[in-house]
Amino acid sequence: MLVLLMTCAPLEACSLGSRGDAFDIPGFAPGAAGQDDQANAQTALDYLSPDGELTDGRWVPGERTRERWETLADSWDSSTLEELTAAMAAVSTMRGSPDEETSAAATWVTARSIEFAVDQVPLKDYTDAMKQNLAALLGNSPGEVVALAGGESLESSDLYGLSGLVTDAQFETLLYRVIDNENAADTLVSVMLQYHHNQIDAEMPTAADPETTLLGLYQSAAQTMGYLDGITELRAGDGTSDTINAADMNTVLTAQAYVDAAQYGLLSEETLEAAATGNNGGPFSFYTEVDGQPTITAPNPITPETAHSYINWRTLVNDSVMISIDSDINVGHTLGYANGQAAEVIK
Repeated sequence: MLVLLMTCAPLEACSLGSRGDAFDIPGFAPGAAGQDDQANAQTALDYLSPDGELTDGRWVPGERTRERWETLADSWDSSTLEELTAAMAAVSTMRGSPDEETSAAATWVTARSIEFAVDQVPLKDYTDAMKQNLAALLGNSPGEVVALAGGESLESSDLYGLSGLVTDAQFETLLYRVIDNENAADTLVSVMLQYHHNQIDAEMPTAADPETTLLGLYQSAAQTMGYLDGITELRAGDGTSDTINAADMNTVLTAQAYVDAAQYGLLSEETLEAAATGNNGGPFSFYTEVDGQPTITAPNPITPETAHSYINWRTLVNDSVMISIDSDINVGHTLGYANGQAAEVIK
């Protein structure tokens, strides 16, 4: 999970609204890092969900919680949004808590935060720091991003934590509103790439059919990247800059797929030999041998610049797995891009 906490001043020093209501989260420090993260997030959760109970796996807010959000809706102003969204982003990191009540409460607050940001705050009031905070919040809902990228709906099932708590339009509108900020876009791309790679690391070692599994996982990753690209271009079409370079994303994704294919023994001997000898008669920089076995390495992370050497390697061979990787990534990106372009956006 990733959270970016951006703020201009300590929360207790800010004022919430023209009515003079105090916006004070005792003990919350937006810039906290390291060991303070969990306690800081808990402080924000206690503020944004002071009471409630778990019923049938869902968090039901109590009266104090409902009153707090009514006050926030009635009393926010532009001077408090960065601090407030920092607290929202902090809470979203607790969605994966092993404690069922904490996870459910954090999921409810995340949903309520999305609803608040879309329904209460006009786009003109979104600052860069606020966009970065909300991008972190969205990044802490990776399953929902993947679902929408794949053409599924958060409203048609209860498979996802936010199902039934936010609409597709609310989730996609928030993506649309924040993705024109370069740092926010970078956050979303980085978090989602890591999410997909974690899936690959988890599923590949025990896969009954490694090739099919790897291809499916990378097509899903490409679909997510295409989806973000589609929403970015939708936003750019409304007079903002295009913050995602689709070609770079696909190049990096393809290079990483080649590395994983080699790691799981899916590439031919001829392909590995090309890595050892195809760089002007010598090995590519990513080629080495471990205990006499050809090994393909990769920096962490792979950048668009370093990815090109893997693409050059690919041009030297006619490897069937590499061909399938290229095809599936292109198909995934195309499908995801179409879903991003068709996003339900409230303008």
